[in-house]
Amino acid sequence: MAYTIITTIYARNDIQDAIDWENMQKPGLANYFLHDLEKKISVVSNNPYMYGIRYKNIRCTVTNIFSYLVHYTIDDSR
Repeated sequence: MAYTIITTIYARNDIQDAIDWENMQKPGLANYFLHDLEKKISVVSNNPYMYGIRYKNIRCTVTNIFSYLVHYTIDDSR
């Protein structure tokens, strides 16, 4: 069973900042970043326990190409 991914407003702002920065480096590069991020989010959704707790109750993993750190928690109460 895949978990539902819920992003906070802070995460969406960070993602937008990354999109803007990548596009400043090279126009269109953000499309590759988004693809990389979506692939990693899919892995997390399907295997959330795959990555360990890094601090408090926060788990982290790195995107494959662009090396952005994805922070997340697991809510089994839903």
